[in-house]
Amino acid sequence: MNYSAKTVFYFGIYLACTGLLFLFIAEPIISLLQLPATPSGWSSVVGLLALVIGAYYIACGKANSEVFIRATVYVRWAFAIGATMLFVVGQMPVSIILFGGVDALGAIWTAMALKSTKAK
Repeated sequence: MNYSAKTVFYFGIYLACTGLLFLFIAEPIISLLQLPATPSGWSSVVGLLALVIGAYYIACGKANSEVFIRATVYVRWAFAIGATMLFVVGQMPVSIILFGGVDALGAIWTAMALKSTKAK
């Protein structure tokens, strides 16, 4: 894997781990982050989605899929902005910005890796 692919691969591991946490111990995580309570089963759906998306990141990172790697920069920024907007309009507590912040940092990391790979 090149450097930018590694950033996506490692971000996929983060997503998969987050997904597993929401699948198996959602209530303590939701309570810790002061997120709104969810109807039965919905936190598992979110966890499963994060796990699946993480698997895509891991697979595409391992494959050095440049199109996917580049797309993740924009999509992660979009998620960060969306998470912030959910807070701004009062639908989510400020802790949602933590998730968006991780995505923004991951997007910056991947963007910088893409630039350094291109510069070589």
